[in-house]
Amino acid sequence: VCPLHAVCPSLRPPALFQIAIFEQENFQGRCHELSGACPNLKEAGVDKVGSILVHSGPWVGYEQASCKGEQFVFEKGEYPRWDSWTNSRRSDSITSLRPIKVVRAPRQPLPTRQTK
Repeated sequence: VCPLHAVCPSLRPPALFQIAIFEQENFQGRCHELSGACPNLKEAGVDKVGSILVHSGPWVGYEQASCKGEQFVFEKGEYPRWDSWTNSRRSDSITSLRPIKVVRAPRQPLPTRQTK
């Protein structure tokens, strides 16, 4: 089950991962918000992804359900049409989405330089 919300835009504080997907280009039509992975947008009631607004966190979208097929990476920002996230003529659809957890390596101390 996807953490899908039908209310858009949200007035609650931003989650660690938050994305709004619109069924038409230029942020028009029905809007759905996600705060976690959704392996099948169609089963969650999303007919088509026409535009995307990433509020927080990086996300990856897939052309097929269950996070398979061609991948599209979305950073915070606006994606008003499919050609704003890909130049692929092969696929213009997104069927599943998931946030990308970014893990930062712990800072290592800089090596000290020995002087004579």
